[in-house]
Amino acid sequence: MREKKLDKRKAQGAKTKKKLYEIAERLFTERNFSDVNVEDITDEAGITKGAFYVHFESKDALIAVLIADYASQADTDYKTFLETLPDDMPASEVLLALTQKIAETLLNTIGCENMKKVYQMLLAGTVDTEAVKGYSRELYTLFHSVLEKGIHCGELASSLPLEELSRHFVMAIRGVSYEWCIRYPDFDLREQAVEHIQLLIEGITV
Repeated sequence: MREKKLDKRKAQGAKTKKKLYEIAERLFTERNFSDVNVEDITDEAGITKGAFYVHFESKDALIAVLIADYASQADTDYKTFLETLPDDMPASEVLLALTQKIAETLLNTIGCENMKKVYQMLLAGTVDTEAVKGYSRELYTLFHSVLEKGIHCGELASSLPLEELSRHFVMAIRGVSYEWCIRYPDFDLREQAVEHIQLLIEGITV
């Protein structure tokens, strides 16, 4: 009997956590991360703030979970996008197309204000952001595969190991998106991202 009660309580807890997540996701879509507080989420969920903190350590902890899911979904979308490109498309053009796709996602899906919050959390280190900044992220793998193909067919060449080269491309994207955040709205993210990646490509083109 006790096990049934525990299972029921566990199921109810999972249901409440899922409800909080879904409400927060919708509110953060309608507004920016900074414009939504814990009370906005709990009032709509019909629970107390204390119950919220049973499931999430803080609003930032909930945001971190959302960001990790966003990053995973974005990487899946990037991979799907690459699969639609012609097999014989030069690696340099694939890299530029991927860069444009990433810029469009940042512009149209995430937004500048939310990216600022992501960077704040990355710098503060108060919650787990490994899913975004970790080298095991799928985004590195995607750049790695395109670069590897370009080197294999003789289009590209580099003295750097592929892992390190891939990191430079991702760092370029991250650096440009940071610049976008601090210079918004007087900064063309799409144009600047393509320009910076083009500079890297020119440095490794045979």
